[in-house]
Amino acid sequence: METFMLDRQDLPSFLAACEKHRRVHVPVEEAPDHFIFKPLAEATDQPVALHYLRTALPPKKYFFPAEEVLYRFDADGYHPQQPDLPPMILFGLHPCDLHGLDVLDHFFSRDYPDRTYHSRRQQAWLIGLGCMPDEHCFCQSQGTEHVDGLYDLFLWDLGPQFYVMVRTEAGHDMLHMARALFKPVSQANQQAYLALLKKRRQAFTLHMPVADLPQVLEVKQDCAVWDKIGETCFTCGACSMVCPTCTCYDMLDRMDLSGQCGERCRKWSSCLFRDFDRGAGDHHFRRDRGDRVKNRYYHKEHGYVNGFGKPSCTGCGRCITACPAGIDVISVFTKVRRACGGEEEVVS
Repeated sequence: METFMLDRQDLPSFLAACEKHRRVHVPVEEAPDHFIFKPLAEATDQPVALHYLRTALPPKKYFFPAEEVLYRFDADGYHPQQPDLPPMILFGLHPCDLHGLDVLDHFFSRDYPDRTYHSRRQQAWLIGLGCMPDEHCFCQSQGTEHVDGLYDLFLWDLGPQFYVMVRTEAGHDMLHMARALFKPVSQANQQAYLALLKKRRQAFTLHMPVADLPQVLEVKQDCAVWDKIGETCFTCGACSMVCPTCTCYDMLDRMDLSGQCGERCRKWSSCLFRDFDRGAGDHHFRRDRGDRVKNRYYHKEHGYVNGFGKPSCTGCGRCITACPAGIDVISVFTKVRRACGGEEEVVS
């Protein structure tokens, strides 16, 4: 891996050079404390939000859209729809969101790889951006506070300059779109970078030990805590919609009024919705609200760990800030641990 320095004042020039080759998307502050990823070309009066911590919707929206047409059908058969995302550069991804995309990559690459997801994913080059945690970040506990190999370029903000790490061939291609802007790294730069990482490690205030969490959940399958949380949860699905790794979706067919053709659509859903698992005969696998709440948390920290060796929660904190009932993942697992009769192991 090669490293370079980029002056802060040169970042707009670098992004402008990239925009000549690929459409660049950046984080911007759309409203006070409301951040979104947006095409750079449409953010002419909005500066790149280098200070943001979490966008309203995670980057999965680009590759697994909230709603999309998968097929159109008529008397001649089925006609797959090709994704319409042109080659792009997604700038400013924090480590937790890069890990989130890694989870999605794995999910959509299983036995039957998802064609539309991967078509979009292969069109994207990723530029990471370091961050400083707030009171809702617990990515350190989830092991997602750093990344290796999940980005093409990565920028750490050292104040007047960025410490730039080049990981892939695509990263080199972006570097050479504005090669004159990048400078050699000095020993002082390296020391400043390491000091930043140390400061960042010490800045985390929210912690959630997860090493034994799958085992705790395994023995507390019948824990009454879930019913209590279910009484509070609105099952609105907000936590699922903002989650960078949730992949619940629904399928629906829209027929043309002529009855001769139609389209099959996929749209985001949530396992918290009452009808998500509704089957024939009005059968529900998880009719009770507490069961649906339990299912969501078990999927994150138990089922995914057993199946894939790691939790699917990235610790980004979006679900904590989005929940209208004030439920947060830390307190949920704290209550489950208490129900075990064990010591208070979770610190927040």
